[in-house]
Amino acid sequence: MYDRFRWIASATLIVMVQVCGFSSSDVDVKRIAPEQAKVIVDGRKALLVDVRTEAEFTDRHIPGTDALIPLQELSRRIQELDQWKGKPILLYCRSGNRTQQAAKLLQQHGFTDVTDLKGGIQAWMSKGYPTATGPFLPPKAP
Repeated sequence: MYDRFRWIASATLIVMVQVCGFSSSDVDVKRIAPEQAKVIVDGRKALLVDVRTEAEFTDRHIPGTDALIPLQELSRRIQELDQWKGKPILLYCRSGNRTQQAAKLLQQHGFTDVTDLKGGIQAWMSKGYPTATGPFLPPKAP
C-alpha cells in the first residue's frame, strides 16, 4: 500500500512539473548582490539595463544606466539588445521581480550572459550607493 502511494505521489509530481512548465532555464538566472553589482557598474563591465517604467527611472536610477526598456516593452524591443548577445548584461528594477522575468525572456532569445541585481534598486540604495534623478538620456556612441 505504501509503495503504491509513493508511486502515485511521484507520478503526480512529475506531471505537475511538466504541466507547470518548469525547466532548467527557470533556475539559471544569475543573481548578484549590490556589492558585486557595484563593482560591475563602476568598471563598466556590463550593459546596465533598467526594466522599470520611464516614470520610475526619472524618479531614481543607477547612474550610468545604458538602456531603459520597461519589462512590458521588452519582447517587442528585444532586438535593441542584439549586439549584446554573448556579452554581459546587468538588469535592475525596483525590487528584483521584473528582472527575473526579463532575464528569462532574454535567455529564451539567445542571450547567454544575463545577470539580475538581487533586490533591485532598493537593495542598491540600502547600501548607500549613488543614484540619480531625471529622464533617460541614451549614452553617446564612442
